[in-house]
Amino acid sequence: MLLCKVNDFVEIFEIKAHYTMKTTLKNIFLFTTLLILVSSISSCYKKKDTIANITVLNVNNEPMSNLEVRLFYGTNADSARIDKTATTGGGGTAIFNFNELYKSGQAGFAVLDIYVQGSLVGIIKIEEEMTSDETVVI
Repeated sequence: MLLCKVNDFVEIFEIKAHYTMKTTLKNIFLFTTLLILVSSISSCYKKKDTIANITVLNVNNEPMSNLEVRLFYGTNADSARIDKTATTGGGGTAIFNFNELYKSGQAGFAVLDIYVQGSLVGIIKIEEEMTSDETVVI
């Protein structure tokens, strides 16, 4: 009689242990899945464009086309950290794309000298992941 009750107890204990283990594994799986899902959603940051538009006008405020515009930063021409050149279009605007130079998480980008046809005409502060516009009159 006592042996029968011990066997019943062992059998019930094994069944309970099986279901407890099954529930624990299920909870671990759900928690891991939820953790992976949350981390993958939060890491979908997409870097925006960092663009500079330089508009060149003459003294009559008319756009000037086919002019060479250079954005430059450095101590001299041989050690330029940033040196980009573009030509103004029909609306007098030269467009510069700095996506390859800007790194995500970087605080600030650059303040560059503006040269038109080789003459220094101003500066531009380029904001990260924004379009920065500057108008110069020559």
